[in-house]
Amino acid sequence: MLLNLFGKKEESENDAIFKDKVFINTAGKMNACLRMAIEMPDAIFIGWFAATVQEYKAFFKANNIAETRIIVAETAIKELINEQQPIFLEHHPMNAKELELTADWQKKGMIVLSAMDEPLFKHFGSDKMIPIIKLFGMKESEAIEHSYVTESIIKGQNKIAIKVTAEQPANSQAEWMQLNMEA
Repeated sequence: MLLNLFGKKEESENDAIFKDKVFINTAGKMNACLRMAIEMPDAIFIGWFAATVQEYKAFFKANNIAETRIIVAETAIKELINEQQPIFLEHHPMNAKELELTADWQKKGMIVLSAMDEPLFKHFGSDKMIPIIKLFGMKESEAIEHSYVTESIIKGQNKIAIKVTAEQPANSQAEWMQLNMEA
């Protein structure tokens, strides 16, 4: 109700495509991912970077979940995705990459799991926000979910895209940020 106090929010194209779940830290995100893998047997988990895919495959294997359910984004094909529920393990630092990958998919409301201790969020000062959020009593297992969160992430990604003249490929989100933002 309070959110509608100043008028109805315009729905953007991105709101329909992605639904963000942001956790305080990676441990909370990984545990949520494990719960989703158990509760949603048709889910396929997509990472943008090889390091993320390797980390989650090891995590799934250690928890007796088929590691074949985790793929790298560049191998995600429309036919496979339309048969399964895609869940992204992270954001790509540039929103255009996400939109390009999902342009032909018939899915809406795809979940993107993120953590405030990830390099993308640290770039925008999440380290300063974590203590405040904990002060409000948010637990590691809880996620922040709202269309405004998704909108803020997209705005941040677009700010990053403006600064990147020639994208350098990377093995991890941290390496991507280092190669493309600190140059």
